[in-house]
Amino acid sequence: MTTDPEVLARWRLTLGPQLGARSTHTWAATRDGRDLILQRRNPVDCPDWPYTLRVAAALREQGWPTPELAEEPLVTTDGVWLLSHRRPGRPPTGNGPDEQRLRGRLLAELHQSLAGIGIREQRGGYGFPGEMVRDPALERTLAAYADIHPADGAELLAGHAAAVAFFAANPEPDVPAGVIHGDFTPWNLLFEDGRLTGVLDFEITHVSYLVADFALSWRGYQSGVISGYEEVRPLSEVERALIVPTFQAWCFLGLAGEDAATLDLSWNLAHLRRGRPARP
Repeated sequence: MTTDPEVLARWRLTLGPQLGARSTHTWAATRDGRDLILQRRNPVDCPDWPYTLRVAAALREQGWPTPELAEEPLVTTDGVWLLSHRRPGRPPTGNGPDEQRLRGRLLAELHQSLAGIGIREQRGGYGFPGEMVRDPALERTLAAYADIHPADGAELLAGHAAAVAFFAANPEPDVPAGVIHGDFTPWNLLFEDGRLTGVLDFEITHVSYLVADFALSWRGYQSGVISGYEEVRPLSEVERALIVPTFQAWCFLGLAGEDAATLDLSWNLAHLRRGRPARP
């Protein structure tokens, strides 16, 4: 998708390159010599989008370097346009053991701060992992995908069934829950001279078990994230038992009700396989 000329004119922007994957709808921009970030969000793909801004703003009040809006959100027929000041710094150059350990420690510290921001309500369109995998629309999507891609579909259905069975047997685990970031990956963190200068991308922030934040930070193999996290906040045995089923559930995030004929679930299957062999 291209940008909206009326949005560029209204905000007097000089557009720069598109950033990240094309699906993110994010561009660099400048105005009066200042670096900015322009984003478009589709309310269908990003329900209750004001929630994401509230979480980022509340963390910024506690000293975390989250993006700050340069203009009020602009709602058009194409979606919601956001303009924020560009944070300084760059993502880490790799995700080796040292980076994973640091990221795990930062995630535990972020959870401590999120517990104090005063947001308790669930974000619209989101739920806990057990709720998500029980959605009949998800099972229908996976069954339809299996009709088209039998081998891959069978693996996906098996992973889905394993997650459903776990949460049916453990419907209310006694573990810490609260607002999570949702995508605490190296490319969503910025550093400058060894100092954290940016925590980005709150698009899937919501209330869940805290260990659900390992889904896209651990990713089934980055064990240093978990060990670094435990240096700040040790996990209970119940929490550790939740990590793999929660990861399995997250492999199906956003698929309920989708047209199976338009889906390519190779990414989902690859990550499902990563989380399967052993307990973290």
